[in-house]
Amino acid sequence: MHVSRILRHALTGLALAVVVYVTAVLWVDATALTDALDGYTWRWFWLALGLSAVNYLLRFAKWELCLSWVGVRNDAPGLTRARSFAIYLAGLSMSITPGKLGEVLRSALLRATVGISFARTAPIVVIDRLSDVVALVLLALTGLARVDTLAPAVMPGIVTAVALVAGAMLMLGSATATETLLRGLGRVPGLGALKRRAADVAHSSATLLRPHRMLILCALSVLGWGLECVGYLCVLHGFALARATLETATFLWSSTTLLGALSFLPGGLGATEASLAVLSASLVALTPPVAMASTMLIRAATLWFGELVGAVALAVVLRDPSVRARTHMAGPRESLPDEVAATKSGVSGSA
Repeated sequence: MHVSRILRHALTGLALAVVVYVTAVLWVDATALTDALDGYTWRWFWLALGLSAVNYLLRFAKWELCLSWVGVRNDAPGLTRARSFAIYLAGLSMSITPGKLGEVLRSALLRATVGISFARTAPIVVIDRLSDVVALVLLALTGLARVDTLAPAVMPGIVTAVALVAGAMLMLGSATATETLLRGLGRVPGLGALKRRAADVAHSSATLLRPHRMLILCALSVLGWGLECVGYLCVLHGFALARATLETATFLWSSTTLLGALSFLPGGLGATEASLAVLSASLVALTPPVAMASTMLIRAATLWFGELVGAVALAVVLRDPSVRARTHMAGPRESLPDEVAATKSGVSGSA
């Protein structure tokens, strides 16, 4: 797996974003969108940005906990908090890859900077996604209590998410089962590296999925995603005629984000925007232009803000020529070792 291939996935996501937003503008009319934003109270948007920033700090705390639990902190004393933070933020630049699995870039950067095995830390991305899905389900159910008329429409998605998470946890929570699966896949032509790295992946996955640790990760995820729900409420308050309760905003943001995650589209692009615009117009009685404008603003304050921060952080991390060389970013023929392709395939299949 070339690192450049991960970047191409991100560029594909950007291209999809252009298509999605151009389509949205054409659907509601550019003039109508401009009119909807005329008189918008922008301090609410900046508050939503601040809440997103706090969410990134909470997610960094999850990252640090996971690194500690798999023993990275013991084996890499040279990994300072500042360097770890930069590597974590750099991973945000891959948020518009399918399922955000491009965030395994963090593992490549860790290996390049402190020599920690890619296979040892890549499962952190999958466990992080699992805790996020759990959090989104809990938040969606909390909001659904106040808008139960939509239960028939959203419950199938919630049930699907719960089933997928439960299945993944049962598999990854057993080191023996995970290693057996990966070794079996390693017999498939082209996936031989899976067999060599199965033990590392299986051990890290089982270590992270211990019940008390998963409980901590899920609690941090609920808090982080809860802040984004509040951020969405802030965005709505910026429109003079928009009236929404915290429960409604929580349901709208968590359920549509969950739908975007289940679509496995890069960053949930298209699925999240369309569902949020339609549901917000119905539940908050917004006009189509205001519904679309509020959707674009909250996505800017969450997804695209993270992309921007991640791109800057990645540029900072790659300023070091030795790191660029070790991540094999220098040329098209250079690639990460087989363990990258193996682990990427392994965790993707598990998600």
